[in-house]
Amino acid sequence: RRNKKNKGSGSVDAESEESNQASSSKQNIDDQNNDHGHESNQAALYNRSKKEFFLRARVISDDEVVNDETSEQERSKRRVLVRYSKGATYRVRAYNLLSVLEPSVHKDALPPLVVVTPETHIYRRIAKVHTTPEDSFMEIGCDYGITVDKIQTSIEEAGNVSKEWPCETKNEVPIDEKEEDDGSSAKVSCVGVDRSIESIDIANERYSKCKFLLVNVLVPEEMATLRTTCESSLQGEAPSIICVDINGNREIDGVLRCVQMIMNEKWKRQPRMIIVKSRFLYWDLKERKKQQE
Repeated sequence: RRNKKNKGSGSVDAESEESNQASSSKQNIDDQNNDHGHESNQAALYNRSKKEFFLRARVISDDEVVNDETSEQERSKRRVLVRYSKGATYRVRAYNLLSVLEPSVHKDALPPLVVVTPETHIYRRIAKVHTTPEDSFMEIGCDYGITVDKIQTSIEEAGNVSKEWPCETKNEVPIDEKEEDDGSSAKVSCVGVDRSIESIDIANERYSKCKFLLVNVLVPEEMATLRTTCESSLQGEAPSIICVDINGNREIDGVLRCVQMIMNEKWKRQPRMIIVKSRFLYWDLKERKKQQE
């Protein structure tokens, strides 16, 4: 059961196949083979291995030296000590770690990082890895809501690991007693928007934990309405991660216009990352980079 992890600024996301080893910490790592020769166990193992989970951990120690002379075999054996969301630690294979771009606090809002990818599976993986439990998420062009639901599930299951592990205190208030209803309990973590009535109806019917809205973001008035709806319905009052999938083969101008409208909108807080799926834009940027070189 191999679990991959994401590491960044000390934080890691593990893409796992649900091993039992550190289940208490939501972030299980690799190497848990149950070599029982029963075919039923083998079948169960195969079915389980087809699932992918991203589990978060934070790097505690990475003291093995790697340089250009390090062989591939040595690299594959290298392990890194990480801590999971409930405190368990484990030495994870380094090649299973992926860097996470964590939210950071700045006095002045930084412009969002824009990531462009040509394929749906890469687009979803990037969104899954970098959307942390502290984020709020929105997808423009959500269709039937599949990506939005995947992010919602990841937020719930992947765990969260603070930079500083909290010390036990005698007067610590139980989580259940904290944050009494301040109005935020009715808000959602993930929102999807699309201009298709059919898609939005199906998405709302399938995924009740998320909110789906009928919006054409290329119309300024509708984008402004979306912003005000986020302020009342989305945790954080504005999306910190925005994904854009308005048809992967749409003309570049339409995609760029959508991104520009997102960046120009007067959100309560600016998004920290915009993830765009567009084959045309991706290959156009690749070609421009070649010409510059």
